[in-house]
Amino acid sequence: MVRLLVFGLACAIAAACISSDAADEQAQEESPLIIVSKVRPDPAYFEKRGELTRLNFDFELENSAPFDVEITFIGMRVYDAKGNVLVRRYMGRNGSPGPIAMLPEATIPSGGTRYIFNPFPDLALARAPEYAAITVAHSDGVLNFNVRFHAPPGPVLDRLPLDGISYVYSGNDLFAHHRRVALDSEAALSIGMEHVAQRYALDFTRLDPETGDLAANDGARQSDWYGFGVEVFAPVTGEVVAGRSDMPDNHFDASGQRVFADGFMDAPEDRSLGNYLTLEVGQGAYLVLAHFAENTLALEIGDTVEAGEFIGNVGMSGDTAYPHLHIQLQDGADSVHARPLPITFACVDYDGPRGQASGAVDTGDFVSPCVRQPARPSPVD
Repeated sequence: MVRLLVFGLACAIAAACISSDAADEQAQEESPLIIVSKVRPDPAYFEKRGELTRLNFDFELENSAPFDVEITFIGMRVYDAKGNVLVRRYMGRNGSPGPIAMLPEATIPSGGTRYIFNPFPDLALARAPEYAAITVAHSDGVLNFNVRFHAPPGPVLDRLPLDGISYVYSGNDLFAHHRRVALDSEAALSIGMEHVAQRYALDFTRLDPETGDLAANDGARQSDWYGFGVEVFAPVTGEVVAGRSDMPDNHFDASGQRVFADGFMDAPEDRSLGNYLTLEVGQGAYLVLAHFAENTLALEIGDTVEAGEFIGNVGMSGDTAYPHLHIQLQDGADSVHARPLPITFACVDYDGPRGQASGAVDTGDFVSPCVRQPARPSPVD
């Protein structure tokens, strides 16, 4: 009896536990004034993440109505190649507050846009997804559209870039900063960004295996950070098509805050990468490796790098607040206009029950190469 009373009270507060979301999805008419102006990436890929499948895509809604509209429901049904539904997920107004309140902004302004990150990225699917049917209900009606998925095109990277156990500080899950770049934001619009080249990027570093700390002492010196100076090996064979090695590393002030190196703001447009390499790695793909320590890259444009070859040391150059190695795969050399490509490794030694397997890595993973490379002297003190 008590349980029924509690449930009834919760439903009353949430304004009908079952009916409101179903009504939002089913009972409204399509509105021609609200359209999908972008789906990114284009094409959209599905990625295997152990037992889960990741559908990493975003969409932009455009409002041509003379009034603002409010998003009240987002639903997604995923289908296989035979047209059978694999999973159905939704977020609506049921609850106090309902899950739709998790959207940073639910209003699509009149004459404006609203960029939405797919809120259901990681799903347990029995078969490969063919497409997703998306429903967005709002205060002026409902919008339905499909997103078709493709398997990652490759290439597969031969190995992880760091020896020993690495910590993936940031990957491309829903909360990772790499994927959270709205293309209607001022930052993206100011540089003409059409695609988020870093969407599938990975940040590798080291930490204390006992405490989980990234740095010893107070972290005020570069040498306090376990990732600084770690040797980097080429994850795949490729030709150097761009890069630099002369940017000073950032440092920390007395309060432990990052201070950009002198001249950082006057550096070229790609200064955010710091010291970096861009490798052409085949199949129309380019691999960017960034934030190397100053003067540790001895490669020149046109050089060929073999998979497993020592290429430099982890640093803190460019737009970074801590020492780490950033890598991203894309379909062009220009990181502003290139399309992102998912990263898959031929073999990863996962710390845990997964053991050794081919696949992707993500935020929070502890990983190491399946075959370690011989150590080489480091030019970083």
